[in-house]
Amino acid sequence: MSLMETYQVLGNLGEFIGSIAILITLIYLAAQIRQAGRSTTFAAVQANRMERLAWFRSNRDSPYLPGIFTKVDAGDPLEEEENYRLQSHIAALWGFIYSQWIQQELGLTGRFATKDTGMVGMAISTPGAKDWWDNNADLIYPDEFCGYIEATMPTLDDARIDKYAR
Repeated sequence: MSLMETYQVLGNLGEFIGSIAILITLIYLAAQIRQAGRSTTFAAVQANRMERLAWFRSNRDSPYLPGIFTKVDAGDPLEEEENYRLQSHIAALWGFIYSQWIQQELGLTGRFATKDTGMVGMAISTPGAKDWWDNNADLIYPDEFCGYIEATMPTLDDARIDKYAR
């Protein structure tokens, strides 16, 4: 074999080894991207869970909300400050559901997403929440989210809503 042929064989061998190295690198990068996606999903689910726990704890530990709900259930009028607190609570509740919806729409929670139906049922059963939604939702939230909530509401029968009612 001549020197030129030897160089040609070595060059071909180098190209072959280089293409194998590139293929291995691409497989490795694909695995890394997949792992990063799993990590992102886990972080989103964990953040959503922590947000949900914080929300329920804030409701449980609130020195104001139980009294406000008791007054509303009894049909007693709320003072101005109590009404403000209730409206703020309702706005935060819808914001919480919106945050959860965004994570689902972005595909961050995947099959591990909590179901919004229960949260929407709880929201609707909160005194004044349905009225707040009807008066404010389209001013605040994107049409896609409003459509999603409007489509979810009819699926909740009265028995299901009563399940979450205070």
